Amino acid sequence: MAGAACVGQAASPAGSPTGAAQPTASSTSPGSAASPTGTATATTSTPVPAGPAEHDGARTMAHLAHLTESIGPRVSGAAGEQAAIAYIRDQLAASGYSVEVMEFDFEGDRFQSATVRSGTTTIEALTLAGSKGGTASGRAVYVGLADAAGIAGRSLDGAIAIADRGSLLFADKYENVRAANAAGLIIINNQEGMFSGTLRKPANFPVVGVADTAAANLKAAAASGAMVSIETPTVIDTPSANVLARPAAGDACQVLVGGHHDTVAATPGANDNGSGTATVLELARALAADGLDEGLCFATFGAEESGLHGSSALVQRLRTEGALPRYMVNLDVVGIGAGVAVIGSPEPVARAIKLASSLGIPALATELPSNYGSDHQSFRDAGVAVVFFTSGEFPTIHSPRDVLRDIDPAEVERIGDLAYATIRDLLAQVAQP
Repeated sequence: MAGAACVGQAASPAGSPTGAAQPTASSTSPGSAASPTGTATATTSTPVPAGPAEHDGARTMAHLAHLTESIGPRVSGAAGEQAAIAYIRDQLAASGYSVEVMEFDFEGDRFQSATVRSGTTTIEALTLAGSKGGTASGRAVYVGLADAAGIAGRSLDGAIAIADRGSLLFADKYENVRAANAAGLIIINNQEGMFSGTLRKPANFPVVGVADTAAANLKAAAASGAMVSIETPTVIDTPSANVLARPAAGDACQVLVGGHHDTVAATPGANDNGSGTATVLELARALAADGLDEGLCFATFGAEESGLHGSSALVQRLRTEGALPRYMVNLDVVGIGAGVAVIGSPEPVARAIKLASSLGIPALATELPSNYGSDHQSFRDAGVAVVFFTSGEFPTIHSPRDVLRDIDPAEVERIGDLAYATIRDLLAQVAQP
């Protein structure tokens, strides 16, 4: 998720993108093997076997296995994302849709490997989206959570702030140490392993995250006033793409169902968001097989984890065309839990909750915490009524532990069933005169 992309504890960006995404489009005909850039390539994906028209959770799990175990990490602009785009395109085309790969570039928000040097120790790090590229060095100063209490009484002028992850948004930690004239920020994970997240806007010095195992070294450096340095790659423009499927070329999208296909670095992204992507693919197949695809479009988004750039690019394009959908259904992090969190606009949320009750599916209308966000927000900001389905449980996202074996097929089935029923209900609303 940019929910889950992380902007605070374990989430993805909840703020609006910078607007840097500039969409261009290239079309592919159903069944073609064009690459995301439009170049013909052979695909190595194995088609999911044919199945019944109704939503089938087993087929969703088959898609998820391919995305996470055959492809793996799907960082925007990297080979894994390109492989995922090709697979998604081919599966949607096989379901009978007119499929378009919509390319765009976004500026400087890609999560990248970085290095922290503390004495003779080299520590692996990941940039936070929005971090400035280059090198920064200075005295290590420990600032706790980088809140007012952690910074009070400490001189940060030209220093590298060492902060614990937790409580505050990453953006707030950055702003607090920036205001105290720090030269860089290192955030130590409060969970096992590496993590990445977003600052929501460009920083004016390097900001990185490190694993929990680096805590002792960095806090000792701060206690002794030792020098540390951060080395981050130069910020670059990064290419990504959305995949958009319509019943026929040029058809209007009255209901658009989507979820992001990208991941942060160093994770197979089973829950975030292979689970949502796989569910989108199965819903597309089932609804087309039911003959309920008029006015219904499907999309998967790139660069969600870097700032909702893909969904922002699609909204920008549809708005320019005067073709924004009436409803948007978002699926993000739907693989672990025992119920459904339903988020969004009052009308479609109320409909979904009523349907959940009739289906015997435990569901709760809620809102995301401020440190979470997902692609529905891009549509919501444009005035589109949205409903966002998620499990509401994010224990391993943005980490190497977000793996297929921890996904609960029953939860995937539950959320898929509720999304299927809700989409049918929204289509019926759209069809009314």
